[in-house]
Amino acid sequence: MLPLALSTPGAAQDSFFEERERQIEEKKREIEARQREQESLKRQALFAIEELNVTVAQIEEVDAALTEVNDWIAAAETRLRAVELSLTSAKERVSAAQEREVELEAEIAAIQERLRTQVVDIYLDLVYEQNFLLQDGDPNRNARRQYYIEELGADAQVLIDRLRQTQDDQQMAVQQAEQAQTEIEQAQTEIEEALSDLAELRKAQEKLQDEWNRKRQELEERIENEAQASLDIENEIAGLSQDISGIEDDIERERERRRLAELERQRQAELARLAELERQRQADLELLAAQERLGRFDDINIPPPPAFLNPVPGPPGSGYGNRVHPIFGTVRFHSGVDFSGNTGDPIWAAASGTVTQAQSRGGYGNTVVIDHGGGWSTLYAHLSRFNVSVGDEVATGETIGAIGSTGWSTGPHLHFEVRYRGSPRNPANYL
Repeated sequence: MLPLALSTPGAAQDSFFEERERQIEEKKREIEARQREQESLKRQALFAIEELNVTVAQIEEVDAALTEVNDWIAAAETRLRAVELSLTSAKERVSAAQEREVELEAEIAAIQERLRTQVVDIYLDLVYEQNFLLQDGDPNRNARRQYYIEELGADAQVLIDRLRQTQDDQQMAVQQAEQAQTEIEQAQTEIEEALSDLAELRKAQEKLQDEWNRKRQELEERIENEAQASLDIENEIAGLSQDISGIEDDIERERERRRLAELERQRQAELARLAELERQRQADLELLAAQERLGRFDDINIPPPPAFLNPVPGPPGSGYGNRVHPIFGTVRFHSGVDFSGNTGDPIWAAASGTVTQAQSRGGYGNTVVIDHGGGWSTLYAHLSRFNVSVGDEVATGETIGAIGSTGWSTGPHLHFEVRYRGSPRNPANYL
């Protein structure tokens, strides 16, 4: 920010600038407070990110635990499917054993019925033969009796063996059915246990997953909120900075307005000063003219001029007074004397004083004017360069510029004037 002081008296204490400066300081303090708040939010965000990183590591552990849980669940489901298959197989075996038991019961009943029928048939066949059980010496009868007894015994033995085998098969089927039923009950118990374990594992899995999701969402929301808060502060700081820029623009505009006003005041003062000098010059000219008419020169009230040094080496050329202008070809008043020279030759101050002009002045070209005090001044025209600036204090013989051909000039030379209160005098009378 540019300093608020102006060249005008009392500007530093101007209430306008004091108020704007106070506003800027308030905005700056507010920006500093917001920046501290923003730094705090950034630190909190870093902590949250670190915590999130730790949570990510914990999440990886949770994922490993979940993987293990999923493995347990998969094993439990596999075991459950195996038990269910065993249960189905056992049920099928029970059903088959029960069917076999029914078949064997029917077969046993058929065998028993056949045994009864055979016994009855043999008994009825022999009962009608007298003494069929006695050995009466009849070979035919004895042979027939032996045949029946042997036939009955052999067939019965087969049937009895079949009966026993069938009963054993029936007993085995019953045992198999009972064993299958026991397996069914065990399978059902295992299934219930597997389902219970599966439920427990799924519950643990859901708990771990919920905890993981909750922690991650909490940290992500926290980081997002802190980032948004930091962005809001950044926008506030940008707005405050714009406010400061606006206030500084107001200050610069006011400074420029006052500078232009001061320049205008100085211009008006300079115009008034020049008008006063012109008035005095005209009065002096009238006084000189009147005294010249009366032949009186001793009492002219003009302070003595300083001792003027030739501004360049060598004698002057074109002199003071009316002459034919070298460019326009008309008779014009020449208000000074010309010194010949080369471009770049140094020009010296004819006497000590203060530089009041160092600028281009139309037909004069680059011109320097030195105020020597007491109303006396000297003018140096057509310079190729300046060695001094307005306000510089120069001593007699100090280089103030260089010979040139700027302005209305036909070649390099120095046009030199001696003036009293702005009115040119013949330099030849003072050099």
